[in-house]
Amino acid sequence: MKIVALLGFALNVGCVMAQALFDLDTTFRSTVERRTVNSILPLPDGDVVISGIMRFPGDANDRTGARLNSDGTQDLSFANETYMGGKLMPWNGRIYAGNGNIVRRLWPNGTLDTDFILMNADPYFSSGQGGDYHVYPDGRILMTGLHLLSDTIHGYEGFYSMVWFSNTGYLDTTAHHRTSDNSIFALEEQPDGRFLCSGWISQYEGQPVGHVFRVLPDGALDPSFTTDFIWGEANAITVLADQRIILSGYMIRDGMTDTLRVVRLLPDGSLDPTFNNALSAPREQFGNHSNLKHTVLEDGRIVLHGGFYQVDGEPRSGIAMLNPDGELIDDAFTPGGCGNYYDELNSINVHSTWGMAQGPEGDWYIHGGYHGYDDGTKNDTLQRFVSRLYGLDVGVKEPAAETGSGLRLYPNPASSWVVLAYDLDENAMGGPLVIRDLMGREVHRATLKGAMGQMLWDTRQVPAGSYSVVLQGALQGPLTQKLIIQP
Repeated sequence: MKIVALLGFALNVGCVMAQALFDLDTTFRSTVERRTVNSILPLPDGDVVISGIMRFPGDANDRTGARLNSDGTQDLSFANETYMGGKLMPWNGRIYAGNGNIVRRLWPNGTLDTDFILMNADPYFSSGQGGDYHVYPDGRILMTGLHLLSDTIHGYEGFYSMVWFSNTGYLDTTAHHRTSDNSIFALEEQPDGRFLCSGWISQYEGQPVGHVFRVLPDGALDPSFTTDFIWGEANAITVLADQRIILSGYMIRDGMTDTLRVVRLLPDGSLDPTFNNALSAPREQFGNHSNLKHTVLEDGRIVLHGGFYQVDGEPRSGIAMLNPDGELIDDAFTPGGCGNYYDELNSINVHSTWGMAQGPEGDWYIHGGYHGYDDGTKNDTLQRFVSRLYGLDVGVKEPAAETGSGLRLYPNPASSWVVLAYDLDENAMGGPLVIRDLMGREVHRATLKGAMGQMLWDTRQVPAGSYSVVLQGALQGPLTQKLIIQP
């Protein structure tokens, strides 16, 4: 019987030939036929949940989500009617998903979690322009955009751009909802609970702000952080361990005409002069400020995602690698990348990635809108919308034992949550799972439930750094894994 995604875990067995980091894994081929995959969530059992606007063979209409088997084929056990399309976030064995202008909560089989209401069923809330969202450890939601509130009892009437909800989907009547003169489209929490925001706005709570600004945990404007971006927005935001900030998107500074694509900010919001803030990455249809995003790897290198065809004059197709200071490098993603796909909705050819996520075996999944992928050695014309690349563990793997005795952490590094997945021998005694910091201090302890399973742990409870995860009770002794927690 298939183990339900996010509720179980299995070890892969067998040998894999050594591959270079980020080489294409041609054993994985998505059967998505068209449109785009906007977000992806690899699962501990090897399956992948995808969200966007897509069709599979035999579909008469677009669907907003699906689950792929470990070889990329469609998992037909996943609910046929999905409520997805946008960003995916796991929580407590369930999945939050952006769905048009609101957020829904699903079970791992794709069905709706009825304990979380349709937000528009709340008489105080009516969705407007969609934006981004953040999930708190207790399941509460902070959602951005521009939405209409009608809570006359608490004095919230009109349009609000930062709105809080309970973990059941109702408007949080204890929160201080916030206003701006337009939508907020990007939201990223810092380790201290403050939020970096970006959108086409010039005023927040009646105060002038740049198109990238920061708010305190309760949503009040943080005056210690200022930027001078007067046009465009950041599509992706990453806070580094030293509190500097990577932004990617299309932005123009006050008094300048050049459009900036990838920049690094100092902790106060000023431009970091030691970074290559003048990177060029034109799109096929340049002038459209469509998404340009990034992924920061553990070693500081930056993977750039978007619809570009070159970076700093060098041919790149939808994906590129930068060094930690923003300079284009040839370590991966050169020169082929994504093949063209005709976007019927916009009547243009595209070849884009919109992001990447690490799987439980250290491999990486890229996603976007493309037909065919060329890693420089292998040119697989059958790749579609989601591809799997070899990850950090690229050596030859030894066959696993027939019994379990495994402990895996995913994703690792982690920035907001980590899956602690275990598979013990049937005769093992079992025992506690303990997480310790570098000083040996215990920061978390959990009791196992059965010989095989997984737990989701919120890493935001502890500072960034290195931790050891120790699982007692395996036949061969304690199992230990290193966990890296990023800001």
